[in-house]
Amino acid sequence: MTVQTRRVAADEGETRLDRWFRRHFPALTQGALQKMLRTGQVRVDGRRAEANTRLLPGQEIRIPPLPDT
Repeated sequence: MTVQTRRVAADEGETRLDRWFRRHFPALTQGALQKMLRTGQVRVDGRRAEANTRLLPGQEIRIPPLPDT
C-alpha cells in the first residue's frame, strides 16, 4: 500500500482525528495509530497531529501505509 491523502468531508467537521481513523479504518488498532502519530507519519494539512486533533471540513489527512492486520 502507498501513502494516501484524504480530505475531511463537510459532515465530519469537529471530529477527533483518532475517531476519524476508527470510522475509516476499523481494523487499525489504537496502538498502531498512536505509534504512527508519535513518529509523525500522520499529518493534517502538512503538520504533525495528535489523536485529539479536531478536524475541520476540507483539511487533508496524510495516511501512511497501514500495517497488515
